[in-house]
Amino acid sequence: WGRGFVAECDYRLEAQNTINFEAAMRQRELDAVCAPIVVPELVRDTVLVTEWVNGTRLDLDASSDVPRLCGVAINAYLTMLLDTGTLHCDPHPGNLLRTEDGRLCILDWGMTLEVPNDLQYALLELIAHINVEDYDSLPQ
Repeated sequence: WGRGFVAECDYRLEAQNTINFEAAMRQRELDAVCAPIVVPELVRDTVLVTEWVNGTRLDLDASSDVPRLCGVAINAYLTMLLDTGTLHCDPHPGNLLRTEDGRLCILDWGMTLEVPNDLQYALLELIAHINVEDYDSLPQ
């Protein structure tokens, strides 16, 4: 917990996490999700600067596409957990925005978790067994 707390106060690390997530989503052509654009030349140890994101908290937005964006959030978090290996660990409602152009913007990349490959594979195996209702083969 202590390492996570200290890392959350490292604005250079948060900037890099934000940049990495954005790049990973673009590489996978998951264009319905984004992160704020970091202004690297202005980032310091104690200052993080990003472009402003116009949007509304997902939980307070009344737009008809909010259920779709909830699905986008699930897809993004599963992609982080099972593919990229870097999981955003602060998904409270204030960090999930519906942008004016109808995308999901995930804010605050200060707290992340690296997911080891062996855990990713174990989780994929678990999901596969649940999907085909093969409960006897679930990893113990």
